[in-house]
Amino acid sequence: MADEKPPAPSLTKSCTPDAFRRHAFVRLAVESWQDAVCESGDTATLREWLADGRPLIVRRPCLTGDGRYACLGLALPGKRRLAYRVPVARVLSIEPPPLAQGIDFSVPGFELRLFGSHAWQRLTGLSYVTETSDIDLLLDLSTLEEWRTWLSRAVALPSTPQVDLEIVIRGDASFSWREYLGPAHDILIKSNRSVELVPKDHLTAFFP
Repeated sequence: MADEKPPAPSLTKSCTPDAFRRHAFVRLAVESWQDAVCESGDTATLREWLADGRPLIVRRPCLTGDGRYACLGLALPGKRRLAYRVPVARVLSIEPPPLAQGIDFSVPGFELRLFGSHAWQRLTGLSYVTETSDIDLLLDLSTLEEWRTWLSRAVALPSTPQVDLEIVIRGDASFSWREYLGPAHDILIKSNRSVELVPKDHLTAFFP
């Protein structure tokens, strides 16, 4: 890498508080490791990671209560997971998970994105995907009309290779599509700040 340092970070429109959502990837200033709070992990790993220009991922609760720190995760090959809190002022950019291009599962009219091992491998160039790795996909729905259109297609997931689809409502409340298709009355909703069980027929309340 060149020794030239990146410009001083600032909180731009793309880094507003509501942009800090689960599954989003964050680019940090290289020297951010100096200000990081280690919850599980070490500063040496973070320092090397940032020096290589690699991103971290936003994790629940996304921001601390005072809004000063972003809650971030760093996934290493081999399923080691590290957790940090980094000053929001050190965030250079926030980007959505990569598009699920080249994945043998698509639904016309809907944009799918990757998370999990396939996303980390695509963004870092490191080896995360193994023969037993699931293909973790995200579908972000914004309106009740989109949800009803999705339901009308009654999309089933292929079982081989293993595909797990997480539906995200308006960038916040999310749930497993496979669980939704199951027999249980309630479904686990994971939001940017909490987790709760909700009756399946109450999902429409999460839409405006």
